[in-house]
Amino acid sequence: MNWFQENKKTLLLVTLGALITNFIFSPFSHMTIKNFAIGFTWHWIIWATQWFGNAYLVDWLSEKISWMEKPLLRAVTGIVGLIVYSLLAFSIVHVLMSKIFFNASLIESINWLSTQSLKYVLIISSTIALVLHTIGFFTNWKESKIEAEKLRAEMMTYKYEALRSQINPHFLFNSFNVLSELVYEDQGLAVKFIRQLSDIYRYVLDSKDRELVPLREEVDFIRKFGFLLQTRFDNNLKIDIQIEQTSDELIVPMSLQLLLENAVKHNEVSRQFPLLVEIHRYGDFIQVKNTLKRKTNRESRTKTGLQNLIKRYKFLTEREVSLEETNDTFIVEVPILKSDLS
Repeated sequence: MNWFQENKKTLLLVTLGALITNFIFSPFSHMTIKNFAIGFTWHWIIWATQWFGNAYLVDWLSEKISWMEKPLLRAVTGIVGLIVYSLLAFSIVHVLMSKIFFNASLIESINWLSTQSLKYVLIISSTIALVLHTIGFFTNWKESKIEAEKLRAEMMTYKYEALRSQINPHFLFNSFNVLSELVYEDQGLAVKFIRQLSDIYRYVLDSKDRELVPLREEVDFIRKFGFLLQTRFDNNLKIDIQIEQTSDELIVPMSLQLLLENAVKHNEVSRQFPLLVEIHRYGDFIQVKNTLKRKTNRESRTKTGLQNLIKRYKFLTEREVSLEETNDTFIVEVPILKSDLS
């Protein structure tokens, strides 16, 4: 029942097409009820097999080959596929109907098909192919446009969330507390701390509208950010950064900072449980690995920042961010991209 409801309009079109072609190509079939019934049934089955078969073929091809990405290949495969299917389906229907209604032999059916009935399949299949190809193209185009708008909106949300999470009020508050102590204890270190803090926020503002930044800029940024954290936690936090970079390598801005900050935020950083964070390069990935000692008074861990990072990479490349957690370590690997986003 559901299938008939969903295809009610299509069945009406098939019936209308069968009536029209029956009248055009079998003008005398209406002279008797029997001839009319035979002609209408014959044409209805032809229209039904042509329409539903070709519709399925169009949907299947659209899933395999995108109109937007490969329009020429999609058009060629569509035309060839529809012609082959239409001829095959029409021939089978013709042979079966000839046998059922006229008890014709296979040779008689083939002769009749080649001399009299070929025009039927060409007209019917061409009409159906034109309609289905037009509908398929515009449907695919509309879906692609909607998907592009959706991805663009999601990307803006991820960038906003990333920016909001990077300019962390708690980080700024803690940095000022450290600075207030340094001013009295070590003025030289205090001056360096201020400069590094200023460079960090300049980088945040400069990169907020960029999808990717040069890897060397991100590495310089993470070294300065790590300096501020190590100044705050002293020997309780150890950060080992070993990353070689070339001029054409890119990365999502503030991605390494997010991972370093998460390590500090969610783990113990104390004399009893010092935190070690290793940021190393392995091939075309940067691995951020930290020792795992969850805080006893666990803060809410929604992993929003990490999920946003994963989705931002998904928007830019097919290469994925990988996560791995063991009993004593937490590891995240982020891809290094090239200037051509390869």
